[in-house]
Amino acid sequence: MKILVINPNSTASMTAQIGDSALRCAFPGTEIEAVNPRGTPSSIEGHADEALSVPAMLDLIRAGEARGVDAYVIACFDDPGLAAAREIAAGPVIGICQAALQVASTIATRFSIVTTLPRSVPIIEDLVEA
Repeated sequence: MKILVINPNSTASMTAQIGDSALRCAFPGTEIEAVNPRGTPSSIEGHADEALSVPAMLDLIRAGEARGVDAYVIACFDDPGLAAAREIAAGPVIGICQAALQVASTIATRFSIVTTLPRSVPIIEDLVEA
């Protein structure tokens, strides 16, 4: 299985750390490739950064489809472009926020999300309510 892990910001050092973590968790034989698009913000800190990052992220998914990638992970807690990515990918596309919310809701009746950015709160609230 080939999994493309996309960090939608342009910070290569963060992408390398995400890729290393994904490799440690992967089943033997799973191919993990961690990438980040060029020309995107260095971090995703709100709706404007999300809007700037999504087109390049979708380009990576289109390229992944042409290369036979089986699944995708959007490695940003705001899950930018998740619905659009699912429209163009043949396989599953996992947003890390949505995945975390699903796990949290199965193991607890209440949970909290901590963020350092006030402008992320409305985005995260929308994801929780979805």
